[in-house]
Amino acid sequence: MNNTFILRCVRHFNPENLQVAFRTKKDSDLRLAHWLFRLMGNTTLTRLGGAATREWVRLGLPFKALFTNSVYRHFCGGETVQEAQQAIEKLKAARVQTVLDHAARVTETEEGFEKVQEEVLRNIALASQTRSFSLISIKLTGIGYKDIFRKLAAGTTLTPEEQSALARTEKRLDTICQAAAEANVTVYFDAEESWLQPPIDALAEKMMLRYNKQRAVVFNTLQMYRTDRLNYLSNLLQRLESQEVMAGIKLVRGAYLEKEQERARKHGYASPVFSNKVDTDHSYNSAIDICLDHLKHAAFCAATHNEYSTHYLTRRIRKGELNRFRERIHFSQFYGMSDNLTFNLADAGYNTSKYLPYGDVATAVPYLIRRAEDNPSIAGQMNRELKLLEREMRRRKLSEA
Repeated sequence: MNNTFILRCVRHFNPENLQVAFRTKKDSDLRLAHWLFRLMGNTTLTRLGGAATREWVRLGLPFKALFTNSVYRHFCGGETVQEAQQAIEKLKAARVQTVLDHAARVTETEEGFEKVQEEVLRNIALASQTRSFSLISIKLTGIGYKDIFRKLAAGTTLTPEEQSALARTEKRLDTICQAAAEANVTVYFDAEESWLQPPIDALAEKMMLRYNKQRAVVFNTLQMYRTDRLNYLSNLLQRLESQEVMAGIKLVRGAYLEKEQERARKHGYASPVFSNKVDTDHSYNSAIDICLDHLKHAAFCAATHNEYSTHYLTRRIRKGELNRFRERIHFSQFYGMSDNLTFNLADAGYNTSKYLPYGDVATAVPYLIRRAEDNPSIAGQMNRELKLLEREMRRRKLSEA
């Protein structure tokens, strides 16, 4: 997926090696992370903090001074991609790739969508020039109207004006994918809520058919807490195989559980997501198996903070029968989280990356808080992070206060 990284022999993956996990962090970084995760592990505080942050922005208060050296510093690369370059190079030195993620507030206008396209194209050009990263993330709702996606998903006929707007969205997307193909860059399409996702799936498949003939340029994201995604994955792989096209698949568990369940109750339809975590975990690991069975015509990214799924995939890789296609298997975690997974995976020879957001503090911080609010499992993840940090702080003989 990234020709700047040399494929190495893989070794046993040990997420308990905290010296590897935290070797790039100074003592002050550990103390900051400990404080942040202690706060974010409290769901009530996270929700209250989100509400307070939105009000802070609305009132035009000095937001930047408050957050730059706390949440923003830990989870973001910088306000511009040039500022983020320092984090990108630091990750690269640890054999960790970067998925560049522009965390911006999108204005739902043609002008706003054009600005997003221009930013993405600049990042592709920078990736081609520097070769310091070759993975970018985009949200299709950043280049097209949510209401049009919603209508398409519901089977509602579009007006002529909406059809024209959809055509412009597809043209923007095609321009991005063509530029990525020419620059040897990979594009991950983010997943959306179930009532927006079907037209995004269709556009992703169309771009794969157009640009994934030689390699997986375009990746679609599948949220495996959805009850229909295993069938969708199997059918997609079969369709693309029959046309000699590489499938690009990014697997996540899902980020909108409460929102999905609440909307299903409100509108009286069956919930599209599993009601318990065990079923989601089974779905995710089954998706790994399906992707591994189709590596001749597929590449996939296991974007997960789940230690069991990570171990499961590394064990499958180490069996040896996948060596021929191992460069098509990739891991990813968010910047500032699960360093014990990311850096130990990279140290053991696996392809891995960090999702690195960048953008203006006043838009990036609310983006991060929304992500925490939308994901009910975030508190559990924060508690795991906290325990790892406390172990490392004890090893370094640092105070937790």
